[in-house]
Amino acid sequence: MRKIFSIILILIFLTSISIIYLMGNMKKSDNKKDTQIPYVHPKSTFIYESKKIDIKNIRSPQYRLPLNLSIIQNIDKIYVSQKAKDMLSKNGFVVVNSKVKDIAEFYKDAKDEGIPLFVTSDTLLFVYHTFFDAILIELETNYFYSMLEKLLINLLSKAEETYNILPENTLAKEATKLDLAYIAVALKLLDSETSIPSHVNKLVTKELNLILKASNPMALSPIFKYKEDYTQYKPRGHYTLNEKLKKYFRTMMWLGRMRFEAIDQEKPELAEIQTGQALILTYLLYTTKIGNSSAFSLWEKIYLPVSFIIGKSDDLTFYDYMVLMKKIFGKFQPHDIDDRDKLTRFMEEIIKLNKNKILSSPIFPREKEKVIGLRFMGQRFILDGYIHQRLCYPNLPDRFKVSGLDIMAALGSDKAFTYLEPQFKKYSGFKKELIKIKQEVDCINETEWKSTLYMGWLYSIKSLFIKYNEGYPIFMQTDAWLDKNLNTALSSWAQLRHDTILYAKQPYAGLTAVPPQASDAGFIEPNPILYHRLKNLVDATYNGLLKLGLINDKISQKLEHFSYVLDKLIAISLKELHGENLNEEEYNFIKNFGYTLEYLITFNETKIKDPRIIVDIYTDPNSMSVLEVGTGYFDKILVAYKKPDNKIFVGIGLVMSYYEFYWPQNNRLTDEEWRKLLSSNKQPLQFSWINNFKVINP
Repeated sequence: MRKIFSIILILIFLTSISIIYLMGNMKKSDNKKDTQIPYVHPKSTFIYESKKIDIKNIRSPQYRLPLNLSIIQNIDKIYVSQKAKDMLSKNGFVVVNSKVKDIAEFYKDAKDEGIPLFVTSDTLLFVYHTFFDAILIELETNYFYSMLEKLLINLLSKAEETYNILPENTLAKEATKLDLAYIAVALKLLDSETSIPSHVNKLVTKELNLILKASNPMALSPIFKYKEDYTQYKPRGHYTLNEKLKKYFRTMMWLGRMRFEAIDQEKPELAEIQTGQALILTYLLYTTKIGNSSAFSLWEKIYLPVSFIIGKSDDLTFYDYMVLMKKIFGKFQPHDIDDRDKLTRFMEEIIKLNKNKILSSPIFPREKEKVIGLRFMGQRFILDGYIHQRLCYPNLPDRFKVSGLDIMAALGSDKAFTYLEPQFKKYSGFKKELIKIKQEVDCINETEWKSTLYMGWLYSIKSLFIKYNEGYPIFMQTDAWLDKNLNTALSSWAQLRHDTILYAKQPYAGLTAVPPQASDAGFIEPNPILYHRLKNLVDATYNGLLKLGLINDKISQKLEHFSYVLDKLIAISLKELHGENLNEEEYNFIKNFGYTLEYLITFNETKIKDPRIIVDIYTDPNSMSVLEVGTGYFDKILVAYKKPDNKIFVGIGLVMSYYEFYWPQNNRLTDEEWRKLLSSNKQPLQFSWINNFKVINP
């Protein structure tokens, strides 16, 4: 596995073009008069160095469980049910079912009511989610959309010009016609007013009807002649916020999912013409001029930032096709695909370059070779998608449905592993395969964890499964806290998948009056390793986007402040773990944390502050269902903490709530639909193990 991820890292590294390319401010190789393949200069924008934090001599003030609540200094201000108090006594903390939507307002209100704050890991992970989502919206709306439109307009024009000069009744002519239709579909999805060539109008119209209806899970594509899951084209995630994002979603889903087959044993003629399409499309990309640049350069300005954020495409790319095209055809021209000997040789060689790990189409296992081929803007390899692919049919012959617990167990959660025991008994080979995957994940080195923002987020989540030994606050040493952290990890992971739904490759199974003074400022959940990893992730986000020239002043300032906040949290956490008193500045930092949150998570699009999000992350075409994972309202958490002066207080904070359930494939949920479902009496149940730390009726 280590070798696999090393290869992935190297590929990401090699395909990370220089900032010269991305910014377009300096001389480009495609300015040359000939049409040589552009030279790819390797440069990493994400890999970073960071100092490790040293956690030694942990000796935070302790109390014994069960805790006598009468010795808590501010117990008279805690109004919860007796059941909740009993759990607080038993575990040193309790989560109570709540319906909080605004995290900043909650912490500000708690301060005004004189209740000590308990700043949770959930809070900081949620803040990063809002940043991540806001950054993607900014990039897609103000950069990628216009770039993509310009790219497609010019490619369509060049494709039509090429089509018109090719002789009739040739493979090259037919392949170019299909490319025209393919590009026209993408452009019409961005702008319905776009004029398209009349000779592809019928094909384009049929394809658009299927995409816009987004209801058929297994329809034959009019252009590609293989089955596609058109339910994937229903805008979800933040792409429902406005019409522009909806259009961008459908277009990028089309460009990311549809493949130009390189091999098809059942229909070899289909692979032949689609390989011809891929070659001509590659030719169009590096010969089409857009101003003083090339279409390829503009394509990279979208492809490479997404590689920085999420990772390399899991499928063959234009890089693969360009190199092999030059090797076999030399200076390629569209009519060269009529040379069947060279075309066959190309097909034989290109499939050897395939390294895809995730199956993202509704096909039978015997047909898996059909997914090999070029994607224009291929969806990206993600570690968790790869794990799920390994843990379902056909790799496991009788397991068709996966769970978020699979991912958490592979990342190191012993609790998740325990909760999967019933499935180990039910599905042969499941436990053995999961253990094998966990061992492989354990071999991923720190450099690989830092290869993309996506991997960095998973690495931050992974820190929640570190064992809290003697010396940590007693509530963190409980079995219930391990459950709480598992819930936190699942919730943050659901938000990661929600934010990246368009780019991450989804696996398929084979088929105020005067405020009272607080008795204490509060307490930071002492999780310095998580805060350290998050700080590294925030710094990498800032530095990478700055180098790519894709960051505005507002996000820049907020990321810098978030990094500062995480530095403070690390310092305070270490003091708490060493049993040291905080200074006045640190107390004020905790006391006013609600205002810090308000600044950090306030963006132009206010809806991203809403914790109620949903995303489908896996498809089982056999039952025509998808695994939906999401988060609901924030829940309140009450935690008893002991100060260096031996006084015990209860602090209040927020944690996330996690849901997962299977849902009809032809009705993939949007955030808006999920929020309505949560408000109804039909909302799905959560995992039963949350009752170990949560009281539903507080």
